[in-house]
Amino acid sequence: MRLTLLFVAMLALAFAIAFDGQLTLMMTLVIVILIAGISLIRFMHKIFGDLECFLSGFRFGDFQQSFTIRQLGTSFEKLETLLNLTSEKFKQMRLKQEQQAVYFQSLVQHLPLPFLIVHDNGRVEIMNMATRRLFNVAEITNSDQLTQYGASFQRDVLQIHPGESLLSSITIENTEEFFVLTSTAISLQGSQQKLVSLQNVQGELDATELASWQNLLRVTSHEILNSLAPVSSCVQMVESLVGDILGKEINDQDVRDDLEDIRDAIETMARRSEGLKRFVQSYRQLTRMPPPKTRKVMVGDYFRRLESLLIHELAQKRIAVSFSWHPASLTLLADEDMLDQAIINLVRNAVDAVKDSDDGKIGIRAYINGKQRVILEVSDNGPGIDAETVSNIFVPFFTTKKQGSGVGLSVVRYIMLSHGGTAHYSPAADGGSIFRLVF
Repeated sequence: MRLTLLFVAMLALAFAIAFDGQLTLMMTLVIVILIAGISLIRFMHKIFGDLECFLSGFRFGDFQQSFTIRQLGTSFEKLETLLNLTSEKFKQMRLKQEQQAVYFQSLVQHLPLPFLIVHDNGRVEIMNMATRRLFNVAEITNSDQLTQYGASFQRDVLQIHPGESLLSSITIENTEEFFVLTSTAISLQGSQQKLVSLQNVQGELDATELASWQNLLRVTSHEILNSLAPVSSCVQMVESLVGDILGKEINDQDVRDDLEDIRDAIETMARRSEGLKRFVQSYRQLTRMPPPKTRKVMVGDYFRRLESLLIHELAQKRIAVSFSWHPASLTLLADEDMLDQAIINLVRNAVDAVKDSDDGKIGIRAYINGKQRVILEVSDNGPGIDAETVSNIFVPFFTTKKQGSGVGLSVVRYIMLSHGGTAHYSPAADGGSIFRLVF
């Protein structure tokens, strides 16, 4: 209609000019042409404005707009419907993408496996709550911050290549744990990044090592005891024969002296055989310990009972002992009898460490660490353990005591592994020793 009006007015104006029409008519036609032209321009601006708004919505992801252009004419009804349907379709697609993003973000956040994102420039991002619990921090922004968990761990995270897996150790709160690092390359908005997952294998390593020791002890003790049985029988028989001979009258003093020497040697062999038998049997308890019968243990009540058992013995040895726990309502799941055995073994070691000290002190405390694990701690102010010995203290047969069997700490470690926890040693700040039982 606008185009027709504009065309007719321009044609009439041309005829009026050609045939010397009236000035008033020509001025009227000019005004009509101007009005029709302006109306057409405004109409086109309206159409292009709606199209620009529609395309801007695509550019900026805004699909909340709607279009009403059917009043411009019946030819625009289909265009209005098409624009609104297209906008609604993309709005639904955008909503679905946002829901998927929230779903996957929530899924990653609640995965039990820790993840790190390592950028080419050395920037590091924490991916989920498991990573925050592991490192006990809210955020890590730079690879230099990884050095607090061990220089070797930082090096492994930066140097691991996509598709590789390697074993690395992480030291957190004076406790070293082993993790398998696995790396995957990802590309996001043209930037190359590296996704590093950390799988804790400390429990599997401890369990495998303990199972190997148990198998070795089972086979070794069986063979040793089988070999000792005939030796003990022969020793007893020879000892009996020598005793019978010495009971008879022997005129030759030299022969009697030799027989008495033989009897002394046989008695020594008998004592050593029995000692070796007891030694081997002490290790067999590692292979015969039953699984724990766990129940809820109130740490405060447990410590008060433990204090009543130890306070008099330690007071006689002039060793001060202290108990502390936080919070006051702290509880843990454990087999109380097996826990007694573990704590008492650690206390005995602490007593041996401070027995030559004039102000020997032993501290037993319980608390919850940054990873929400219950920790039982036995510390002393003794001389500590030298670096060469530390790596062997939980190994069966290993002991630095003259009269020790080397089974105490091995039993402690087994008890903790059977509870799904771990046992660790770390030097105290004042030079003593700290043993931590992590539940």
